[in-house]
Amino acid sequence: MKVILASQSPRRRELLESMGIKDYEVIVSKVEETMDNTLPVEEQVKQLSYRKSESVWNQTQGDRIVIGSDTIVEKDNKIYGKPKDKEDAIKMLKQFSNSKVNIITGIAVIIELNGMITKHIDCDLSEVYIKSITDKEIEKWLNTGNAWDKAGAFGVQCEFCVHIDKIVGNYDAILGLPTSKLYDFMKDYIN
Repeated sequence: MKVILASQSPRRRELLESMGIKDYEVIVSKVEETMDNTLPVEEQVKQLSYRKSESVWNQTQGDRIVIGSDTIVEKDNKIYGKPKDKEDAIKMLKQFSNSKVNIITGIAVIIELNGMITKHIDCDLSEVYIKSITDKEIEKWLNTGNAWDKAGAFGVQCEFCVHIDKIVGNYDAILGLPTSKLYDFMKDYIN
C-alpha cells in the first residue's frame, strides 16, 4: 500500500519513519492555511488537516493512504501560528512565559483499498507548561534560527527544551504528528 505524507515538515517525516514506515512519498499540499474562526479550535485544526489530505488525495490514484496534519498553538482562546518576524516571535514568547499553552494537532487520513474509501479525522490536545523566560533567554533562543518554522515560535525538541517545565499529553503530537492515532487508523493496511 502506497503511503503519502501531505507535508514537507521534516519532523513529520521523522515521526512517520519512527513508526517503521520507511517507504513513503511526500506530496506537499497547496492548501491555503486559513482558519474558520467561528469553529472551536479543535474543529479548525481537523478541518485544515482534512483539506491538506484531500488536496493531495485528489492529485493521486489507486490504493493509497494519504496523511494530512496540522498543528496549532493556542493560549487564552487565541491561536498562534508561525512568527511573521522577530518582533512577532518576541511578543509570542513573552506571552507564553510562565504559563501553559495548548498544542492541538489535527490528523486526517484518507485510505483507498480496492475502490473502498475510508476517512479518519481527529485531533490530539496536549499542554505545554513553559517556565519564566528572560529577554536574554528569548534573544538566545531566537539566535538559534529554530523558531521561525514553528507555530508559537518554540519547539520542545530543540534548544528551547530547557524552558519547558512539563508536558501533559502526547509528545509526538506536540512535534506535529499524533503517531498513536495514526497507527490505529493505518494498522489494518500496513505490514
